This record gives sequence, C-alpha cells and structure tokens, in this order.
Amino acid sequence: MNRILNTLFLGIVMLTLISCAKKGTMRHFVRQEIDPSYIKRVAVLKFENHSKEKYAGERLRDITTTEILAMGLFDVVDKAVVSIILQEETGGKAEALDRITLKRIAKKLKVQGLMIGSVDTYEEKRDRNYSYPVVALTLRLIDGASGQIIWQASGTETGYSTSERLFGITPKDLSQVSFQLVERLLKTLR
Repeated sequence: MNRILNTLFLGIVMLTLISCAKKGTMRHFVRQEIDPSYIKRVAVLKFENHSKEKYAGERLRDITTTEILAMGLFDVVDKAVVSIILQEETGGKAEALDRITLKRIAKKLKVQGLMIGSVDTYEEKRDRNYSYPVVALTLRLIDGASGQIIWQASGTETGYSTSERLFGITPKDLSQVSFQLVERLLKTLR
C-alpha cells in the first residue's frame, strides 16, 4: 500500500512540475470579412529583425517557409525568386513595402498572399547557472490583391522549464523553440 501511495505521490509531483513550465504567450487576428482559404500560393518576404542576433530574421523566415509547407497550408515561392523581385521593386529598402508595392510584388510572383514577419527576440536568457532560449515573432498574411492584412499572429516561446531545471535536463535549443512558436502561430490560420 505504501508503494502505491508513494508512486501516486511521485506522479502528482511530476505532473505539478511539468505544468510549471513557462508557456509562451500568443495573440492573433483574422479579418472576419475575408476567408483566407482562397490563398493557394504565398511568397514569404524577408523578415524584419529587431533582435541582437544578426541572422535571426533569415532563420525564422526559413522555419516559417518549412512549417507552411509541412502543414500543407500553401504552396510557397522559392526565396531566391522572391529576393530578385523584392530587389527590383524596392531597391533593397524594406521601408519601401507600402500597399501599392506589396500588390505589385504579389502580381509579379503570381501569389494570392504575402507572408511577412518581424523577429523581436531571438536569444539565450541566463538565470544564474541555467540558460534557455526565448523567441518572439509576429507573422502577417497580406492579401496580394488589396495589400490588406488578413491575418496576424504574435507570440513568444521559451525553452524554460521548471522540471527540466530541477532535474538537470537540457532545455530545448533556439531552433526547437522557433519551430514550436511558428507552428503555434500558423495553427491560428486554420
């Protein structure tokens, strides 16, 4: 009987510790008057990078493209083709992406939607002798014909876990946390 109670107690403690893991935050918006299911093909544009990590925007752009394809959401234009059109249209200036320019880019790439994003955080946090990744990202789906935002999602994901910290388990790395966050954000599109 003591063995059963000890096992039950240990199970409850483990569940409590697992539930203590920090969960990321997330918010999303979908324009009610537009059904995004008409979008079959998108171009994933360069992401703005507000983090300290030089290549965070490109990493998260690639992860977003991978997740869009893996989830079967849309067909995606190759990023090399997108880069050529962006260079032609903006001269390499990201601030030149106004509504009219976005519509021209969509028309040239023959896409119904443009996925754009901004990376706010992409870093390893340190809490005494414990390090864990933190990623914050915003994704936007733009209607190619109107240049209007039809979906937007913002979120933060962390690799921090109380149970992993207590038991000395290695936390998830930046890539794992990034894939998790992008998947969670894109699921709000469905």
